[in-house]
Amino acid sequence: MADTSDTFQSLSLEDDNETVSESGPAKSVGETSSQDAEVEGGEHRNEDSTEHATLDVSDSRGLSHGEDSGEHVASVEKSMERTVDMPPSSALVSLSPVDERDLIVTIGDPMVINPPSSYSGPYATYAVDTKTTRKTFDHSNYSVRRRYQDFVWMREQLVETYQTHIVPPLPDKHTLSRLVANDHFTSEFLQRRQDALQKFLNRLTDHPTISFDRTLLTFLTATDQALQTAKSKSSGLLNKVTATVRQAATGILLKNPEKEFVALQSYFSSLQKHLAAIESSASSLLVDGQELKTELAAVSTLCERWASIEKEDGPMFQSLSECFKTVSESTGAMCTDLAPAFAPFHEYSLYCASAQDVLKRREALQMDHELAVEDLVLKQGAVEEANLADMSKSFMSLFSKPEKLKADRIQAAEANFAGAQKASELTSDDMECANEHLRADMSRWQRVKKSDIADTFVDVADVHIAHLQKSLEAWQGVMAVLNTSAASSSATGVSNVA
Repeated sequence: MADTSDTFQSLSLEDDNETVSESGPAKSVGETSSQDAEVEGGEHRNEDSTEHATLDVSDSRGLSHGEDSGEHVASVEKSMERTVDMPPSSALVSLSPVDERDLIVTIGDPMVINPPSSYSGPYATYAVDTKTTRKTFDHSNYSVRRRYQDFVWMREQLVETYQTHIVPPLPDKHTLSRLVANDHFTSEFLQRRQDALQKFLNRLTDHPTISFDRTLLTFLTATDQALQTAKSKSSGLLNKVTATVRQAATGILLKNPEKEFVALQSYFSSLQKHLAAIESSASSLLVDGQELKTELAAVSTLCERWASIEKEDGPMFQSLSECFKTVSESTGAMCTDLAPAFAPFHEYSLYCASAQDVLKRREALQMDHELAVEDLVLKQGAVEEANLADMSKSFMSLFSKPEKLKADRIQAAEANFAGAQKASELTSDDMECANEHLRADMSRWQRVKKSDIADTFVDVADVHIAHLQKSLEAWQGVMAVLNTSAASSSATGVSNVA
């Protein structure tokens, strides 16, 4: 199945006491986040590799403006289907004849840790292995162990740093636990959590901007002690509170919302509702399937008891019992396999929420620009007023020449106007950058979504076909016994008549 980030959100967060298999130090990269923690070194494995390719990219192109917010979701979806090239990145180096990515991260070896302290419960850690040829890393191989709350911290930092990019969502605790079992540490749950985290990291490392972030680098390479130091230095609470207040204000203060992004908000709202409806229906199917499994098992038991009281027809009822048992087991297994197959729908629902948050932050930037433009108009009016002012009648003309007073007033007004003009230009640049980030991320996300959703339904179909085939074979097997019994009964009836 094509890579989908993930199904998904939070496991219990306890203190970190896990043992980490560490690797060497790493250098800062690209855009840096707010934390300046040193990435401390450990053991590493060097691999020689040869540079041979460079990422060939160009400036991004965005969506067309002017779409009406009430248009159908399909028109918005179509408008997002564009080829978007990102700014140049670092050199790419072949790691193998098949995979030529310059940063490959794999997750495996889930391990449950039972800390001796009574204040923290058990938790799981995963091996995170990194292979890279990027010059921003000191070594080509790293191996560390990370727990779920480390992923949570890393994503929070990325969201704070890249507020106008769509940062992939993390797998959600409650959905996965419901799909598998109540125990968060069963092998099935750990495997599904591992798969979901793998998809999450794949999305990050494939992103042309986020993949160069220092927080991600720290997460991939730092020792346990260095990671804890980085965590202690990061504090985004004030920024989050400020952002929340500003986002709440945009709905009231924004005067000229852009139709393009209003349409995107409508699109994500509609898509999220559709995905939620599919999730609800899928959940009902799984519940109904488990009930059907129970009822089929009950019929199997009844047929087995019936066989014990029938002398001549005992084999027929025994065959029926075995058939119902097979169909019951197949139905239960199908429900178990369908649960993770449906999981990508929840991931894309979380993606919708992430995108809507980015759109709100973009609106906050537009609000800043609108306020800056309003201030610029006021400052321009002050300049015009200063040029027309008659200072000879001013009280200050008693102490200074009117000409000098007017010149000073014009100079001050022009200085204020210049400052307002610069502020307007800066806020305009910020808004346009946010627009391009959103357009680029949306175009990339839209392409991946098409493949992911198609693969999801293929998986659902494969599960149905495999288990229904078993049921069909069971019924075909018992049909021979039923037909033989029916033929024998008919022959006996004819003989008695004769």
